[in-house]
Amino acid sequence: MISVGIDVHKKRCQACLKDEKGRLIEELSIPNTTEGAEQLARMLTTYGEAKIVLESTGNLWTRIYDTLNQHEPTFKVTLANPNKTRIIAEAKIKNDRMDARVLADLVRADLVAESYVPTKDIREQRALLRQRRSLANDTVAVKNRIHNQLDKHDLQPHYSDLFGK
Repeated sequence: MISVGIDVHKKRCQACLKDEKGRLIEELSIPNTTEGAEQLARMLTTYGEAKIVLESTGNLWTRIYDTLNQHEPTFKVTLANPNKTRIIAEAKIKNDRMDARVLADLVRADLVAESYVPTKDIREQRALLRQRRSLANDTVAVKNRIHNQLDKHDLQPHYSDLFGK
């Protein structure tokens, strides 16, 4: 079984593949797109089983995670908890290649602090709820600004509900 560490960024991802003994098999850079993730998945299937760890970076990890997770049980995909994976942040030599190597070593030794990853449906529902809450907050903010301007210019509407029918 190989170990794969992936350092995730907006446009590109750096991947490092190591064998059971920690020897470097390959390092590659792939685009952070669905096609790039599928290309990586095809390449990894030639090695058989793989333990894969992704760096949790905003929403950028979801595309790669979902694509690689489709190959379960051949691939065991883990999302690293960034707060608990401090070894990377504290490294003296800090670059994408080294981060991917360290992640591969951590997953090989089963030392990755995992983050909880909800199902795709739950993630989509949460995104919809966040969007709805944001739009509701924007609506309240605009109404408050309108009330503020009316108060500022001493304008009194002749009805009780300014935004009603």
